[in-house]
Amino acid sequence: MNNKSNEPMFNFGEKTPAYLAGVLIAIHVLIMFVPRVLESFLVTFGVLKPLEAEGVTTLSSAISLVGHGFLHGDWGHVLMNSAMIIVFGIATIRGVKFKKTQKGLPRNGNMHFLWVFFAGVIIGGIFQWGWWSVSGTLNAAAIGASGGASALFATTGWAIGGREKMVQFGLGWVAINIIMVVAEPILGVSLAWAAHIGGYVGGMILAPILVKPSSTRLGVN
Repeated sequence: MNNKSNEPMFNFGEKTPAYLAGVLIAIHVLIMFVPRVLESFLVTFGVLKPLEAEGVTTLSSAISLVGHGFLHGDWGHVLMNSAMIIVFGIATIRGVKFKKTQKGLPRNGNMHFLWVFFAGVIIGGIFQWGWWSVSGTLNAAAIGASGGASALFATTGWAIGGREKMVQFGLGWVAINIIMVVAEPILGVSLAWAAHIGGYVGGMILAPILVKPSSTRLGVN
């Protein structure tokens, strides 16, 4: 008798966040094998830089505003963002489904999940540009899906506890970023904190529109 279970190793209730995380991880792997001749292309169109930086064009800025969300600095970076996207993405999709059910619409939250993610990446990038401009920074760069993950963090707060929980999560996120900025010299990494805050703001804007408040809980099953 064969007693082997047919259950998958990872049984996520909503698959799309896991698929997006898989894409990010796959891109990180593929970049390790990118020929040197293509590295300059990736740097131009996949790395967010200050608008006033040398060599930055309108086209490269527009593409990198989205493209930077698909590149990561190291394995810790991509795995952390992937984990956030999966956990917060599932909660967000559940909240969207409850909202759509309330309105008598088909229960599908995948597209709305992607809207939140890309809005977070874009708004986070705009906030980062704003910080660089205010601080007069020209020699800087940012990559990573943290803005999108931050937006999903905000919509998750709304989904599990409405405005109060979303604000609590937001204050906690600000505190975490402050601690990480203070610890930058020790950690030896530069944190794009403005993108994190901008992404969260983007999620706060979309949450009341797309997600039913206090409708779900955290969990991947």
